[in-house]
Amino acid sequence: MKPALFLSTLLLPFPLIAHPDPSHTLEHLEEHLAESPDDPALLRQKAELLLATGHPELARPTVDRLLARAPGEPENLLLDARAAAALNAPDALAKVSALTTSHPRFAPAWNLLARIEHELGHRDPAIAAKRQYLDLARRPLPGDVLTCATWLAERARPGDAEAALAALDQGLTKLGVLTGLQQKAIGIELSLGRHDAALRRLDSLAARYRPSVELSLQRAAILEQAGRPAEAAAACDDALALLDALPATRKQGDAYRERFESITQRKAEYLDR
Repeated sequence: MKPALFLSTLLLPFPLIAHPDPSHTLEHLEEHLAESPDDPALLRQKAELLLATGHPELARPTVDRLLARAPGEPENLLLDARAAAALNAPDALAKVSALTTSHPRFAPAWNLLARIEHELGHRDPAIAAKRQYLDLARRPLPGDVLTCATWLAERARPGDAEAALAALDQGLTKLGVLTGLQQKAIGIELSLGRHDAALRRLDSLAARYRPSVELSLQRAAILEQAGRPAEAAAACDDALALLDALPATRKQGDAYRERFESITQRKAEYLDR
């Protein structure tokens, strides 16, 4: 079987990302490469596809072709480092470190450096690289923001909790109000005893996604933790009002009744304190 046919058969179900059509498979990509064998966009896409689908050994020749044609392009050097890391090559760390030195504002290189350092057990360099990535990336992935905050929170040195919050706020500024990032920040605020700050973050979620029973109950729990039972009871009232406002079709059955009674009981317990 010819190599191109083997690759297209192996990876046929996987879509491409950009050029020339997002729906094209490796089979179509090989057809375009037959017409334009030195097209760097096509070669990079082929390497990206093979790396993304777990075939770094098949991506290696394509990466080498890119390096031979444009050895100084940061995108090509990044693919080289990614392939080396996927193949567990001993020079993977050196490759990506050199890339961050030669192209210090190339955000994806710092993100890869963070991952490789972390996989090697180098916690502090991994955190430093991830923070550098967040500084440089215009729109970091939410998962990378959460990873940075988690690494900092787990390290737990003096100032790390505040640094984790700063990383989360950086992500929120660049990406907008996202539930996962804000909820992570709420947890850290509470670990620092900052109940009002946690409540402000909860307010931002309610403003972005509308009030909900769940957010009202979370507010009640935070107020209880802050030693403010009367306000916690009022938050339960908000939750009950939201439940009562549901359409009649959603207020039937035992599940609704049990939840309504549970929140009512919770409010009563707050008022008794």
